[in-house]
Amino acid sequence: MSQLTADQIGRLSRLIGAPYDAQNRAPGYHCWGAFCAAQEILGHCGLPDFVPENVTLAARVKALRDHPERTRWREIEKPVMGCAVLMGRQEIATHVGCWLDLNGDAVLHATPETGVAFETLQILRLASWRCITFHLPI
Repeated sequence: MSQLTADQIGRLSRLIGAPYDAQNRAPGYHCWGAFCAAQEILGHCGLPDFVPENVTLAARVKALRDHPERTRWREIEKPVMGCAVLMGRQEIATHVGCWLDLNGDAVLHATPETGVAFETLQILRLASWRCITFHLPI
């Protein structure tokens, strides 16, 4: 991906600190909503909206594993700007974020505890995100 514009950097930075909203209603985001917002700013539009019927762990696992959008993505070994970062506290992904280089490489993601945050892999691992994989659209 080419360098980010000042406008893109500003818009991405403004996502940080937004509240968490399980239904992905502005001004808040759930993890998929924050990922989609970042993708749109990066110029990748058209990702499907997703609001789970419930936000149980099983529902998140099913969505991240079985949603038709998932067939359009491939796993990559190392993160690149804008890639999806799937995370799980065990072996199964339950969470998604977006890899960005904004004043250092880190993951933009949203959790109920912090809202939208921008955290390094080291911080994520300290927060018990053990299973971390990177994905790009095919």
